[in-house]
Amino acid sequence: MKKDEQKIIPEDNPHAPLYLEGAADKGIVVFIHGFMGSPRHFDKLAAAAHNQGLTVVALLLPAHGGTAKEFGSGSHELWQNYIDSEVERFAREYTNIWLVGHSMGCLLAINAAVKHSNKICGLFLIALPLKIGLFSATAIKIRLKQVFSRERKQIKATYSSVCSVKSSPGMIVYMIKQVFELIKLKKAATANLHNLRAPVVAVLSENDELTSIKSKKILKSGLTGAPLENLLLTDSLHSYYQEKEWEKIEKLFLKFITAK
Repeated sequence: MKKDEQKIIPEDNPHAPLYLEGAADKGIVVFIHGFMGSPRHFDKLAAAAHNQGLTVVALLLPAHGGTAKEFGSGSHELWQNYIDSEVERFAREYTNIWLVGHSMGCLLAINAAVKHSNKICGLFLIALPLKIGLFSATAIKIRLKQVFSRERKQIKATYSSVCSVKSSPGMIVYMIKQVFELIKLKKAATANLHNLRAPVVAVLSENDELTSIKSKKILKSGLTGAPLENLLLTDSLHSYYQEKEWEKIEKLFLKFITAK
C-alpha cells in the first residue's frame, strides 16, 4: 500500500473505507463488514491494530454505502470477487495478512483465506452466520427485549452507525432479494471450512438476534485442518456489544494478531 493511499474518514462520507499505513514487515489486517454493514463497525479494532504498528484496511463492499436500489444490484459473486482481488493486491506487498470479518464478512473471509492460504496468518470472525436464526423463537424474544431495554436508544444509534445502506422505497424488497445472496455465501463458506489451514478465532453471542449460536457447532465440525479458539459472549447483540464483553474481544484480538 502506498503512502498516498492512507485516508482519513471524510465528514460527507461516514462509511468511507479506512486505510492506515503501518510497518510493512509487521503485516496488514483486513476488515470485512457484513450485510448492509459499514467499515465503521471496526474503528476500535482498527485503531488497536494500528497502534501495534500494523497496516489496517477496513473495506467497503460493492453496492454498499448508497441507496437500497444500489444495494439491490449486488451479488455474492461481486462481493467475493472484490475481497479476493483486494487480498491478492495486499499479498503482493505483505507477507502476513489477517482477515477480520463481521457477520457476512466472516463468510467472505473464509472463502478468501482458502484461495490465498499461503498468505493468511489467521481469521478473526465475529458473529459468524453459519446458521441464521432470524426467525427462531430465541431471536424473536431477543428483539422484543431490545424494544423494552433501557439501552434501546444506544442500540438504535449503534445499529444506525454501522448500516451503510440508506433507507429508501423498496428497501424491504431489495433486502429480501439479497438474503438469498447471503445464503449462497453461507453455503460456500461452510463447504470451505475443511480447506482452511490458518488459525481461527470465532466470537459468538448467545444473545445474537441474527446469528444462531448453533454456528459454533457447525464451525467446530467443519474446521478439521486448522486450530480454533472460541469466545462465547452472553449479553451482546449482533452489532451492539456490552463494554465488558467488547474489552474481551479487543484483548483476544490483540493477542491473536501479535502472536506470530
